Amino acid sequence: MGDLNPDYRYKAKADDPTYLKRKVIRGGSWKDVGYYLMNGTRSYDFQDSARSTIGFRCVMDFTGRDIRDIR
Repeated sequence: MGDLNPDYRYKAKADDPTYLKRKVIRGGSWKDVGYYLMNGTRSYDFQDSARSTIGFRCVMDFTGRDIRDIR
């Protein structure tokens, strides 16, 4: 497994230091203040924890209706 593999997983052991038991969280959720909504903002949580506000969300630009749809 190389450094560029996007599917890198590390299962922390009980005696590992705390910094190896964390995962990076980027961006924010519906419950955060504006600062945390920027994707450059980083925080962390522990590997064995799950939150309903953390996850991958698909987004799509909406530029309005196409002029051909109006007719």
